[in-house]
Amino acid sequence: MPKPVTAPKRDLPTHAESFNPPEEYLLDDKEKLEYDALDEEDKPTNYLPAKFEALRKVPLYENLIKEHFERCLDLYLCPRLLKKKVNVTDPSKLIPELPSPNDLKPFPTQISIDYIFHTTNVRALALSPNGLYLASGDEDHNVAIWSTRTTKIVRTYKLPNKVIDCIEWCPNTEFCLLSVANEELVHIIAPALYGKEQTSTTESLLSLSKKTYEMELAASDKAKKEQFIRWDFSGLDTKVKGHKMITLHAKHIIARLAWHIKGDYFATMANNV
Repeated sequence: MPKPVTAPKRDLPTHAESFNPPEEYLLDDKEKLEYDALDEEDKPTNYLPAKFEALRKVPLYENLIKEHFERCLDLYLCPRLLKKKVNVTDPSKLIPELPSPNDLKPFPTQISIDYIFHTTNVRALALSPNGLYLASGDEDHNVAIWSTRTTKIVRTYKLPNKVIDCIEWCPNTEFCLLSVANEELVHIIAPALYGKEQTSTTESLLSLSKKTYEMELAASDKAKKEQFIRWDFSGLDTKVKGHKMITLHAKHIIARLAWHIKGDYFATMANNV
């Protein structure tokens, strides 16, 4: 049998639990009302300090049997383990030894793939869910979509004169959508790259979102509806393939953008400055 583990000792009683506590531990009428108004979980103790002239005048504690039962139940259900204390004389031995740089060779010695287009710092990168396309945005408000197989540019967008802060692809491959955070603007771009079926489904989704937004805007207060975000669907009127776009106008700079894993929703985080 394993060595028995002793049960943890109960806390020693405090002055407030005495049958003759000092006066500062007793509650006045106002404090008693405040104590009774608290929830059972918020009360610091399950009793009120009381004072008796002698120990023989102390009545039987009404929760005695219940507390003893809960104590036995805790001891029965609570697993206890012995923890061995480790005496460390040299703390430096706890730190693992780093491998030698010679053991990490060979290091990369040449560039395998090079994407050349941007003339300013690239601020955001995103790989499409199927791995065939790479989107990038720079400080000169340029967005480029590359083919990862050939490193050729398949789409370019010149957005308003603002820095590209974040780029994310819609994870649902039934739609070909790219979201771009452009300071106070969020652009939902349909680059039409996956195929004819996905392109048709994506355009139908954008048209449906326009109708739904206009219906909700007509049914509610327009000023209240556009209090935080205003949708602009003028980018859907273009007939150029791969350049359909919806623009969302926010009041603050969008710092982060993330899609739901199913592609039904996306969330933005703004810097409220």
